Amino acid sequence: MPRPPAPLHQVHDIEVLLRAHHPVLFLETIEDERAEVLLEHLADHMSMPLFKWQPLRGLRASGATSPLTNTGQLDQCLAHIRSHTRPALFYLRDAESMFDDASLLARLEEVHQILWQHQGAIVLSGVGSYELSEAAARLVTCVTLEAPSDEEYHGYLSNLLRDLRTRQRVTMRLRSEDVRSLIDRLRGLTFFEIKKIITQSIAEDWSFDRGAILRAIEAKKEIVRQSGVLELSSAVGSIDDIAGLEQLKEWLRKRKAAFADPHGAAAFGLSPPRGVLLLGVPGCGKSLSAKAVAGEYGLPLVRLDPARLYTKYMGETEKNLKRAITMAEHMAPIVLWIDEIEKAFAPSGGSQDGGTSQRVFGNFLSWMQEREAPVFVVATCNDIAQLPPEMLRKGRFDEIFFVDLPEADARVEIYRLQIAARKRDPEAFDLEMLATASDGFSGAEIEQVVVSALYAAYAEDRELTTADLRAEIEKTNPLSMTMSEKIDELRAWARGRAVAAGGSSLGG
Repeated sequence: MPRPPAPLHQVHDIEVLLRAHHPVLFLETIEDERAEVLLEHLADHMSMPLFKWQPLRGLRASGATSPLTNTGQLDQCLAHIRSHTRPALFYLRDAESMFDDASLLARLEEVHQILWQHQGAIVLSGVGSYELSEAAARLVTCVTLEAPSDEEYHGYLSNLLRDLRTRQRVTMRLRSEDVRSLIDRLRGLTFFEIKKIITQSIAEDWSFDRGAILRAIEAKKEIVRQSGVLELSSAVGSIDDIAGLEQLKEWLRKRKAAFADPHGAAAFGLSPPRGVLLLGVPGCGKSLSAKAVAGEYGLPLVRLDPARLYTKYMGETEKNLKRAITMAEHMAPIVLWIDEIEKAFAPSGGSQDGGTSQRVFGNFLSWMQEREAPVFVVATCNDIAQLPPEMLRKGRFDEIFFVDLPEADARVEIYRLQIAARKRDPEAFDLEMLATASDGFSGAEIEQVVVSALYAAYAEDRELTTADLRAEIEKTNPLSMTMSEKIDELRAWARGRAVAAGGSSLGG
């Protein structure tokens, strides 16, 4: 099977570091196999031997079948490298534990001094370099392995298909535009995952057709879900499928072209939009808006689940965030939806969790400020008091929108959409009267009115009527009544700090 391609321009970048005597490198990547191929190219280009190490397997020369004696443990491996006197590259996989072990770190510092005398280096790879201790950071030079380009994906896919066709007759039924669509769907996956998806897809009937694209989408959903923090969600058709929120819609429309063509926007003097924070009353369309942005922009919607971000294991939470960010960037362009962002980054006592929450928050803010990948962030928030003030500074989000309870015209439209979605003619109902009767209802509550009324009509084996809907309205105690103080607090905070997503003003 073909191996993943090496990013040749990064081979040159790392060669420059080696010639400048950087003895310990950390390649930030979610794809160890791709890092290994890069180092093979580098070693060949610099005429240096490459040695590879993994726990228990020991240190072995590239291409060799047997490991060197007494190198199975990390301390033994470092001892061997210390005694090695000629320039060489040493690729140590799954060796990050040395950064948490004082004795191994001391030995690494000794090796660092030895390697400084020539152009050899120890190279590690993984997703957690940003959490290095101060002592480790002094020794390590971090290099981010860039996401594969579309050309790399295309080349790898072509080589993979060519290899499969030497083993078995494969019927090809994809046009060139279908191949481009497939690459769009595969973006963000590792080459190992792509190989698995394509071989499984073809093995079903030894044909390669548009069904491969559908199977790739389903496989990608599962792979992203297994990453632990992200999941692929379904987008809504467009922002026009949402009732109300006219100012938010207008803002998004104006920035659609700049996000789709960042180079053209830059030539015009613009930076592509980075994202929005949607604050507001629960059930008023914030989550639906995130889905609609993806539909409107024609992009995949990737949801970051804050509840799955934190773990009880030391260092794993930071790695979860880094893994999520890296995968999101590799899948770009995308819409990244962070639902109820306050659950992920609410202030907490740093001493209570060993400072994990503060480190995670700091890393996320740095990424929000500095990211270059086309990731449009849509974050939703129900309780602004739980968000640290640093999150709300300009530069994190392009704009903060306040999503309030729908006004009368928006409530009419919500009834229209909800009734039509359930295969009824909205014109058969008194929508104006229903909208007036449900003053103070959220969009979610109006949806529930329609659903409950349908259940009542179905139980009596008859068709839905306006009276059924009115009866359900009268039974409902909306959030605007049960949480009136909380909603007033949200409105008070948003006044002067946020833009009204709907047509109404937030003025006093």
